Amino acid sequence: MLSIKEQIKIVKGYILQAERSYKSRPEGTLIVSERPKSVQYYHQLAGGGKYKRTHLHKTQDKTIRRLAQAEYDGAFLKEAYSLLNELEALARLGAERSAMVMYDALSRPYEILRKVRKELVTPYVLPREEYIKKWLTAPYHQKGINSDISAFMTENEERVRSKSEKIIADKLYHMGIPYHYEEQLVLGGVTVHPDFTILDSRERTVCYYEHFGMMQNLEYCRNALSKMAMYEKAGYRLGREFFCTFESEDNPLDVRVLESVFRAFS
Repeated sequence: MLSIKEQIKIVKGYILQAERSYKSRPEGTLIVSERPKSVQYYHQLAGGGKYKRTHLHKTQDKTIRRLAQAEYDGAFLKEAYSLLNELEALARLGAERSAMVMYDALSRPYEILRKVRKELVTPYVLPREEYIKKWLTAPYHQKGINSDISAFMTENEERVRSKSEKIIADKLYHMGIPYHYEEQLVLGGVTVHPDFTILDSRERTVCYYEHFGMMQNLEYCRNALSKMAMYEKAGYRLGREFFCTFESEDNPLDVRVLESVFRAFS
C-alpha cells in the first residue's frame, strides 16, 4: 500500500503539471452548445460587466482544446489542493489511507465532465475503469510461445505454458484482476519474463507473480531460489511487490492458496 508520504509526493507532482498548464491558459471560458446533430463552440470573454461570445469554428480546434483544458485544469487544481491538505493532516497524525481514495478524488474532475468535453482535454488521472482498460490494451513486450510448442488456452483466449499457469490465469480472469502474461522486466540488468504482471487498480501499482511448478527437480529448485533473490535485490519485497507459489509432483497447486493471494487485488 502506498504510504501517505508517497501519496503526498504523487499529488504534488500532479499539481506541478496542472499549474504549468494552467499558467499558460487563454483568457475567457468555453461554452459548448450540444444540438441533436451538431456541437457548437463559443469563446466567452468578460468585460465591462458584460459577456461577449465569439463563435469558434471546428477549424479552431487548438483554441477550443486550450479553453477546455484550462477549465479542467482549474477544477483539477481545486480538488488536488483540497486533497493535499487532507493528506498532510493525516501525515501529521501518523495515519494511513488507501491510495484508492486519492486516485478517486483526482479522477473526479474528469469523470464528471460531459462526453463532449472529455474528448477535448488531457486528464492527469483517469477514472479507475478507464485506467484499467488503458493498461490492459497498452502494448507490451511479451516473451511469446512458439507455435510448435504445446500450450494451454486460457478462458481469456491466450496461450500459456502449463496447466498450472492456465489455472492461475483463469482465476485472475474470473476475479476481475487485470494482468499481463510474461511481460518483459529488467532485474539488475537481467531481462526476465515474470509469469504474471498483476495490476493493483486501487493503488495503481503493479506486482509480479511467479509460479515455480517443478520443485521436485533439484536444479529447477536452485534456479527458483536464484530468481527469488534477483527480485529481492531489485527491491521487490515478497508479499508486497512480488508473490510466488510452489508446486511439486507430490504437492500440486492449491487453488485456495491462489484465492488467498489474489484476494488482496480484487
